[in-house]
Amino acid sequence: MFRKSLMLCASLLFVGCDAQTTQEDEFRDGLPSKQMVQVKEPGGSSGQRLESDEKSGLALGQRSDFYTFTRGATVVVNGGTAFVLNLLEEITKHTPTSLQGDVAVWGPHTDALSPNTWKLTVTQTGDNAYSYKLEGKGKSEADSAFKTILSGTHSIAVDAQGNRLRDFGSGDMQLDWDAAQTLPEHDNNIGTLAIRYSRPDAQSVTTVDANFRNVKDDERPGTRVNADYLYKETPGAGGEFDFGLSKNFDEPGSNRPGIERLTIKSRWAQSGAGRADVKITGGDFGFADARINECWDANFASQYLEASWVTTGPVYGTVAACGSLSTAIYSSL
Repeated sequence: MFRKSLMLCASLLFVGCDAQTTQEDEFRDGLPSKQMVQVKEPGGSSGQRLESDEKSGLALGQRSDFYTFTRGATVVVNGGTAFVLNLLEEITKHTPTSLQGDVAVWGPHTDALSPNTWKLTVTQTGDNAYSYKLEGKGKSEADSAFKTILSGTHSIAVDAQGNRLRDFGSGDMQLDWDAAQTLPEHDNNIGTLAIRYSRPDAQSVTTVDANFRNVKDDERPGTRVNADYLYKETPGAGGEFDFGLSKNFDEPGSNRPGIERLTIKSRWAQSGAGRADVKITGGDFGFADARINECWDANFASQYLEASWVTTGPVYGTVAACGSLSTAIYSSL
């Protein structure tokens, strides 16, 4: 209901003339697009995808577990940003309610069927630099009750001639689900999400860093966890993705309350073939420093697996199956 309310609000945030001016477009350019913060999965550029009915597992020739995990982690990051960026795009399709000097404002507006009121403010802070915030409150509350749900800064990339490059730039954003929880209508997300991104141009390395703080642990109701993600894509040369999570990985009710730290560094070629290097420390796992290494082929089938507690050699396969990714590199998270 919360998301539906936001989209209804966005579609009606301003009713009137849709005529656009160059100045309005400049403010619209001051907001990040989905392309700037998108995290791509291994093999995503080749059109290959993980099918939901395909089996995964740590077995030779099976769909790689850590490819599956890596792809799932990219979905988490993309899902955390896609909705709010879609919302900003829908809001700014309309003419600003006010545009004075270096500030453009859309709203405040309340949809007829919504208990929430929304306002988007975009401020120019430099030649190609902007800050923005999306605020919400209960429709019957005073304007002093507005709470910032989304905020951030964005710098628009320019070419050698100083022309703005659409869908390229750098910046940061903060999404406050706890603040959204105070609105009359909201979804079930809690905690916060901080994103930092850089996409200078089509030839340069793209990076996205994401920090989830005090978000729900769906496996343990009432428990909050922190998770960190680092993504880097080199055009034409594949990408890499780091993931770090601290939580109790034991089954609920196991009487093993220790908190483990899991980190995964996944790297892949343009074809989708890749490798994951995993480290587990602390908690009740039983090892001071447990490590797992897996390589998968271009069809995402596991071809090599070794584990630090297996001392007789790889569990299966040979390291030659890893190709250019034959050396382990662990995440620094």
